[in-house]
Amino acid sequence: MICSHAEDRNLVSWLIMQERVLRLWIEEALAAAPADGRFIAELENHHDWLADQIVRLQQRNAA
Repeated sequence: MICSHAEDRNLVSWLIMQERVLRLWIEEALAAAPADGRFIAELENHHDWLADQIVRLQQRNAA
């Protein structure tokens, strides 16, 4: 898929917002003392994936 810089910037902005929301969701779930540690682990894995994608796209846009 070929994206313009504007599309990449929009994608990065959207991913950053998703990462922030997910981070807040994780914090709220941890504060509620969840019984399901697997759920938290899945959220954290997705958060890590999002953060990696943001870095990858930002590096690609910097080049």
